[in-house]
Amino acid sequence: MPNLRTVAFSDLHLGRKNSRLHTPEELAPLAQGFDRVLLLGDILDHWYLTPHQIKDLEARVRNVCHKAGARQVVWIRGNHDAATEGGEEYALLHGVLYLHGHALYHKLKGNGPLAERIRDLNDRKFGHRRISSRLNKRGWALFDVAYRNIPQALCRPLVWHWGTRHKVRKLAGEVAENGDASVRALVFGHSHCPAVKRVGDLTVFNLGGWMKNTRACGFIKEGTRCRLVSIENGHGAPRWGKVLHEVKVDHTAETRRTG
Repeated sequence: MPNLRTVAFSDLHLGRKNSRLHTPEELAPLAQGFDRVLLLGDILDHWYLTPHQIKDLEARVRNVCHKAGARQVVWIRGNHDAATEGGEEYALLHGVLYLHGHALYHKLKGNGPLAERIRDLNDRKFGHRRISSRLNKRGWALFDVAYRNIPQALCRPLVWHWGTRHKVRKLAGEVAENGDASVRALVFGHSHCPAVKRVGDLTVFNLGGWMKNTRACGFIKEGTRCRLVSIENGHGAPRWGKVLHEVKVDHTAETRRTG
């Protein structure tokens, strides 16, 4: 269904004090009118939540998306919500590859399918077994204080270094059925630094993050039109802002979900 109106969000970090989004219900105006919502990881922050809070917030996020009109909600695991039940590792939908992005910065072990290698990374480093070691630790509260004082401009050179660009091309080639030509664009978050870059033949969208020291964007796809749109805080509630970049992506790849 290439003509579904699609929106993608990343790095909401619900449950974390430094997040600009305090409740799932605040997301409703941004999800309104879209047929498909993609949640590209770190939507919840398991590192700061109890299992009961995780279950409640996840159900509320899905409910908000469906009430807004979404027929399909695709939840892709990130490093902060790697233990999310029923999540996926990435999605390739009509020429656009969606993933959280931590696979671009962490080493993937083995030589098997990409989904299995990302799942192994999640289980080994970020999954259920690791949550208890991070939850309610004073060290993470101190980390939050330090993190919100870091200017994100200092992080941009690290986000787009040559190794990351190489990994972008490599992962796109792995998931494409006919090589890189079948993937026209890649959408991810994780680094909290919004930008649009050209990497070879790919247009790469970084959605930024919802932390108080970062800038959040959404990715909107309508037909062949792909846009990176800023998300502003109007009177305390998020709303759509300016279109920062727009490209056309043809439908060379059939819908395929993996995870």
